[in-house]
Amino acid sequence: MKILHTSDWHLGKIVMVRPMLDDQRHFIENVFLPALDEHAPDVIVLAGDIFDRSIAPIPAIDLFEKALYRIAEKGIPLIAVSGNHDSAGRLLPASRLLRSSGIYLAHSVSDILEPIEITARDGSRARFFCLPYFDITMAKDFTGRAELGNMNEAYRAIFEMIGDRLTDDCPNILVTHCTVTGSLTCESESGISVGGAQQVSSDIFSGFDLTCLGHIHSPQRASGHARYSGSPLRYSFDSNERDKKMLLYDTSAGMSVTEIPILPAREMRVIRGTFEELIDVPDNFSQDYIYAVVDDDHLIFEPMARLREKYPNLLNLEQTYLTRTVSEGADSDVGRRIAANAITDEEIVAGFLRDICKREPTEEMMSFFREISEETGDDDD
Repeated sequence: MKILHTSDWHLGKIVMVRPMLDDQRHFIENVFLPALDEHAPDVIVLAGDIFDRSIAPIPAIDLFEKALYRIAEKGIPLIAVSGNHDSAGRLLPASRLLRSSGIYLAHSVSDILEPIEITARDGSRARFFCLPYFDITMAKDFTGRAELGNMNEAYRAIFEMIGDRLTDDCPNILVTHCTVTGSLTCESESGISVGGAQQVSSDIFSGFDLTCLGHIHSPQRASGHARYSGSPLRYSFDSNERDKKMLLYDTSAGMSVTEIPILPAREMRVIRGTFEELIDVPDNFSQDYIYAVVDDDHLIFEPMARLREKYPNLLNLEQTYLTRTVSEGADSDVGRRIAANAITDEEIVAGFLRDICKREPTEEMMSFFREISEETGDDDD
């Protein structure tokens, strides 16, 4: 049996005010669906965070609906669990109806009590145990164990409840959405807590032949046969967001793993240099999403607007000169007096001109400032 593992689509996500829906549509139409034809999986696993927020925008819902239709049309079962970004209740009304088309949407902790058995075209079988994202209160209610103190204890208690449902005659596969201790995280993830209370240990999945994980955006092995496929697109400029891929497992080959690379419509890149150097860079990635770090030793006038003539998808920009001088200014006499609220507006303006603009304020400048202040009624009242 061949199993295609993907997760964390985050349909409807916005990165630095830029909607990512066109890029997500490109992934589904030009990577995901063609991969179904090329690799012919017997089942697809989508391990949570289908949408980016609980009340998903209509275009995101429409995109997912079209993807489901194409999957059902190909006759490939899809097993999906809700993640921390999804509204589990909103998946409920469609889940019962979609099962008749081979689409299984798990939204409750109790879904793990009813494993889904899939039979491949070659007659091989596998049992899928679905455990959507949950919190400790849900686990206490489900298990009846009020003493549970962290997610690791919660997972162990839930697995104890399904011990008699694990079988020896076919692979037992877990699909869940959580943070495994020691995982490589990145800026685009939310709901990743600091400390261990919300994390599970890497050995907790040892009772399963394969665990398909969601929640972490960088593809990686969590332990043994437990893996994160990662998100299909980069959703931040963090260097920890590794190259994107889907994972194809083959149960007939000792649970072998084939990585299917994802070529996005646009990459996310951090570029660095002086303003002139950035302008002179060749155009081979000018359509990508860009975070520019401008390294000049003076302020550049309107760098964002000017760089966008070359990089239309420039999302953010940092001038290191400004960052550096602001930091130095905070340690100056003017900075300390501002913090203590012991300085006049004219002194602030004069200090700004000296510390940031590196210009000595003239009487003409200060007279102009006083006139503007009087016209706008800017006084201490």
